[in-house]
Amino acid sequence: MFHLIPLVMTFQDSAPKTEPAKADPKLTEALDQVSQATGKIATDPTKAMGDIASALWKLSVEYGPRLLGVLVLLVVSFILARWIRRVVLNTFTRLHVDLTLAKFFANIAKWVFLVFAFLACLGTFGVNITSFAAILGAAGLAVGLALQGNLGNLASGILLLIFRPFKIGDSVIVAGQAGVVDGIDLFTTNLDTVDHRRIIVPNGAIFGGVIENQTHHPVRRITLNVPIAASAEIERTRETLLAAARRVASTEPGGVSDPAPSAVLADLYPALLWTVSLSAQTTKFGSVREALLREVKASIESAGLAPPPPVTNIVVQSLPKS
Repeated sequence: MFHLIPLVMTFQDSAPKTEPAKADPKLTEALDQVSQATGKIATDPTKAMGDIASALWKLSVEYGPRLLGVLVLLVVSFILARWIRRVVLNTFTRLHVDLTLAKFFANIAKWVFLVFAFLACLGTFGVNITSFAAILGAAGLAVGLALQGNLGNLASGILLLIFRPFKIGDSVIVAGQAGVVDGIDLFTTNLDTVDHRRIIVPNGAIFGGVIENQTHHPVRRITLNVPIAASAEIERTRETLLAAARRVASTEPGGVSDPAPSAVLADLYPALLWTVSLSAQTTKFGSVREALLREVKASIESAGLAPPPPVTNIVVQSLPKS
């Protein structure tokens, strides 16, 4: 014969239970005393003020030394953070690391140290660091959703520091702005113009657009368009322009003879359009280009080459009705 035995199954949550962080009982007691005394001000102001003073005295005795220690810790932390930044920057400089990356890592080291110092100060007052980190994470998520554009600039700034399409001191054209790079921050890039203006460009606009680095290579090519009258002899004109470019390459500081200068006939109508090219050191680009302009003009005049006659284009929009 078979007997049915009832089975009783119980389920127990196996997840570990975490006890909520308990506040300091002395702090809680003092705050409760202040709260109760505040409620008695209307009925017995003298006793209420005495209770408040007593509670505040207990707080000052209990937490005054801690507060003083935290202030000293914060001052020392800021001093040490500046020292750490200077040490990291000097170390990377001695290792011949790019100045932009050196400043970036120096600032990262400084702020990481300050964050740990701030958490240590909170621990002095008995704050649960784990719970505080969770609160910071939730607050960071909310701030991140509100500042999506700035986070995009931050990501672009990090990518600029990693791929380094330009560095401090380069002459660039980015986001429609031209200038010399003075600094690359996490959110923006600072440009200085030739007329001493400071332009601050968001990194997102830079990394998402076309970047023209005019000083990336040590040598640049100068190109001039020189129009000559159609009646001029082609080979004679070519030799005149080449001779002018060669003189600039050999005599002007910053001129480069290799690759050799060139003079190419680019168009025939309405005049002979010549393209004169010459290489120059990037740092001397402006002065060499000006010297080439002067030399080409003087050579054309001395060779008797006539400029093209002026051409006026007349566009008739409509004709009168007859």
